[in-house]
Amino acid sequence: MQPIISEVRIDNQTVDYTTATYKEQGGNTASTFTFTLYKKDASFRKYWNKEVLFFFHTSDAYPLFRGRIIDTTFSEKSITYIAVDALGFLTGHRKATVFLDDEDNVDGLTVGAAIRKLIRLANLSDVIGTDLIGDTSPVFLSSKIRGEVVIYETIKTMLSETVDTSGEVPVENIIRVVDDGDKGQLIIETLADTSTAPVVKHYSYDNNIINFTVQNRKIPTSITVNGKGISATFRHQSAASAFGENFITVSNSKLENKAECMDFAQKIFEANLKTRFEYVLDTYDGVYLNSNDVIHIKDEKTDTSGNFRIVGKTLQSDATKFRLQLTINKRPPILAQFIRG
Repeated sequence: MQPIISEVRIDNQTVDYTTATYKEQGGNTASTFTFTLYKKDASFRKYWNKEVLFFFHTSDAYPLFRGRIIDTTFSEKSITYIAVDALGFLTGHRKATVFLDDEDNVDGLTVGAAIRKLIRLANLSDVIGTDLIGDTSPVFLSSKIRGEVVIYETIKTMLSETVDTSGEVPVENIIRVVDDGDKGQLIIETLADTSTAPVVKHYSYDNNIINFTVQNRKIPTSITVNGKGISATFRHQSAASAFGENFITVSNSKLENKAECMDFAQKIFEANLKTRFEYVLDTYDGVYLNSNDVIHIKDEKTDTSGNFRIVGKTLQSDATKFRLQLTINKRPPILAQFIRG
């Protein structure tokens, strides 16, 4: 592990922690921060739902993580706390809901404006910022929704409607969290294309790679696409024989006939085929990188050189030392967060 001086604050008061793990998984999921305190310095009730800040280095102006404590586990000598970021208030088993009617609704709003209003209606504006949220590309206008709705599921449905299918590979919109120094802000952005997006950092064994390993991903070989009142299934026989039979079903209401559904299914297959390998990069350089950033790896020993998109990050720390792992891929798993069954 590499040396560092980091800091954990609860309600802006520094606490002496023994170990901590920060996980950023991307894909419209909440980031988590797990840390352990000695039992003599900890309290179950005192810290419940308190704001937690994690500064990778004590001199940092902004925290690497900002969230609230949602759970604890006990051992004989210590208590471990689990905190989630702003997205965590919309996910998990306690998903935030609102009631939409003819007076309070998101009819005709863009995705960004709709999310902003849903957060306000749920009275979560004090912990979830929407000042920087932006909007999707292409722009999508919300349809009529009534009754009690789960905010997180509504956001995922809206984002699934904004996939740009005009190019060779479907381009998704995602939502993630950035810190503005006061709260976690939701922002919408399109997934980075590794062939065109700017490279933010370079890696090589001579410079900053500690270890580089490969993992196999399941490749969907039978893909059913549900369009607007129509559906079609694409199956790749040779891929099923080579990689095993894997089924997924996705929905895109913008597709209006079987041909469009079939074309979309083939694009999903081709994009996933290009990403059948996922890599884990051990390094000491890149703590401040985020999911969707593009990096370049120079590895003359293998055929894995090139541009990769960060799809996850794990940082382990004990206040004075740290270990960093980046999960990367050539392209993101297409529509992974919209898969049904």
